[in-house]
Order: sequence, then C-alpha cells, then structure tokens
Amino acid sequence: MFYRRVFYGLLSDHKLEDVKAMYSKLFYLIIATFAVSILIVLYYSSLQSEEIYMKLIEEHEEHDNEPSNNDLPQKLYDIDFKYVLNNKSLCTADTQTLILVTSYFGNVETRSAMRRAFTREELANMNIKRAFLLGVAPTDKYTSQKAVQDESKRFGDIIQGNFIEAYRNLTYKHTMGLRWVEQHCSNAKFVIKMDDDIVVNIERIPKLLKSLQVPSAKNYIAGYVLRNMVPIREPANKWFVTEDEYDLDAYPPFVSGWFYVTNPYTCSNLFNVSQTTKYFWIDDTLITGILAQKLNIRHVDIKANFTLHSEILECCIKDIQLKNLRCDILVGPNGGNNNLFYEFNTAVGICNLNLCSERTLPLDKTCIVERKEVLGRGNPVIENYKLS
Repeated sequence: MFYRRVFYGLLSDHKLEDVKAMYSKLFYLIIATFAVSILIVLYYSSLQSEEIYMKLIEEHEEHDNEPSNNDLPQKLYDIDFKYVLNNKSLCTADTQTLILVTSYFGNVETRSAMRRAFTREELANMNIKRAFLLGVAPTDKYTSQKAVQDESKRFGDIIQGNFIEAYRNLTYKHTMGLRWVEQHCSNAKFVIKMDDDIVVNIERIPKLLKSLQVPSAKNYIAGYVLRNMVPIREPANKWFVTEDEYDLDAYPPFVSGWFYVTNPYTCSNLFNVSQTTKYFWIDDTLITGILAQKLNIRHVDIKANFTLHSEILECCIKDIQLKNLRCDILVGPNGGNNNLFYEFNTAVGICNLNLCSERTLPLDKTCIVERKEVLGRGNPVIENYKLS
C-alpha cells in the first residue's frame, strides 16, 4: 500500500487519473472473467449431470425391454412372434387388477382420452394397472413408430407385437395379451380385456369385481355372453366366414371382446391351448368361445352392466349434469367419439361420490337423443351431379 502511494506521488494529477481508470477497468475485467468461468463450469456440470441422468433412464428402458427367455421369438399361430415394445415391469407383486386394452396403432387420441380420464397414479390408487396392446403399422399416416416409442417411454404402458395392424389380425393381438399376462403379470387377481373404442365407468370396476364372487384359481370369463350365434356365409358381409375357416353351423357360446373379466390362471390356459388350435380371425369367438369350450371355461353373464348404444351414455352424461340422476351403465361403445371415455368418466365421477339421486324410470325409457352415424376418418368431397 505504501509503494502504491509513493508511485502515485511521482505522477501528475492527469496521469494519476489515467492509472486509476486503468486499474478500475482491469479489476472489473478480472471479476467478469471469474464470473463467466464459474457459469461455464456450472453449465458443463449440469450437462454432465443431465447426460448421466438420461443414461440411467436409457439403461432402465433397455433393461426393461431387453429380451429374456420368455421374450425370445416364439410361434404365435403361424408367425414367429416377438415383442417390439415390452414394458414388462408394468405389473408389480401387489397388482390386483390389470386392464388390457386392444388399441389400434394410430388411435393416439383414444389412448390420450383414457389417460386423461385416469392417470397411471389414479389407477394405482385403485390397485389397477393398464396396458395398451398394439401391432405395427409402417404405412400409418396418423402417427409413426418413433411417436409410439416416445409414447411408450413417457407412459410405460405400451405392449407391441411384430404383427401388422389389421382387422383380421386382432387374434394375434388378443393372444399376445394372454401371453404377456402369463409371463409378466401372473400375480394379479383379475385381468380385464377391453377394446379402445369402448367406454367404461372405471371407478365402478372394484365394485363389479367384488360382486363377481368367482374363485381366483378357476377358469372363468365374465362379460356379455352371446349364444346361438352362427357363421355368416354371405361374401358381401364384413364378418363373412368361409367353411374352410370354420366348418360348423354354429359358434359355441362366447363373450363379447368389448369388455370381459378373467384371471391370469384362465389367460395362461387359453394361451396354451391356442398353441395347438387353428387360427381364426374373429378373436372373441375364438378365444372366449372355441378355446373356452375346449377348456370347459365357465361363462358369467354380466350384460346388465352394458349398453349397445353410445347415445345411452350421452343421455347419462346429460342426466347427471342437469338432474343429478344416477347412471347404472358400466360399459358401452364410444360411437366414434374418441373423447367420450373422458367425458363419461368425468360426469359419472359425481355419482361415484354419492351425489346423485336414484332413477324412477329406466334410462332406456327416458333417453331422447339424436342418433349419430359415424362415417370414419376422411375428407369431404363436393362434386356436381346432373339431376336428369
């Protein structure tokens, strides 16, 4: 400090001010350099931490999807089957109920509506797990395999097989679900199979399962039981079946694939007998009918919980919103409205809190709603036509 005062004393006032300014600039430059250095160190440290975190996630995902003895290629009817995506840690030792949803590859909106209605955490509070069953669709114009992989990473609920998505390939998807339960969710007490275009009152599922009173170690399937159904031999019909595909005059009793309840014991038995049975493309008829008959599986009819019309579900929603009237429907179609699953469960949540009154007349006697026809995806076309 003494030498600095002496040095300053040897300088003129003008030079002294210049030196002070130079020292001031140098001081601020050092401080700025130090601050920038600290920020750079923190930035690269955060990047390294993020890389480590992402690596741990990727390692977990790779471990969750790496092939085990159960996941190696195996015959599924006439194809060499393997999983494309397999969230095999989805079920845990204490899982009580697993919901298997057969979903088309491109039905992203429908899966989103189900997840918005009930998140994974909300289902877990009811001791329920949910998995979506998909095939592959390389030419789908609504989504991509990369998008489905990202969906699987985000939600951890996609099970995907290596068969092509097609209406006549639904049996592969259905059977894949049975196989997956046997391999990765055999501790569950109940297995629910449903389609992704079906609406279900999720909060009433525990009550339904409790009312079934079925033994856990026995073969059974509970659903909408169909009897005295015959093969359609008209070639123009969507469900046309040739005698080569099915040569008998009638189907055995079977359960609608819309929604049914069973257990891992039955799933395992159904999958095993499927290995020695000829492929048939109407999946619910084959699995809950033909295969069930071979195993003498007991059918439990719960059709009182179903409606066949989406308009009934819409009446339920309006009656709850306007009159607080209870809705006793558990299962019904979405009628092409991909968001109806969310809308319905949001509405019936009021009644599930015991805030609704009982009906004096059945819903089907009071429901007045516009009938809707779903034309499917597509673009409108306007053309001129001569009227004469």
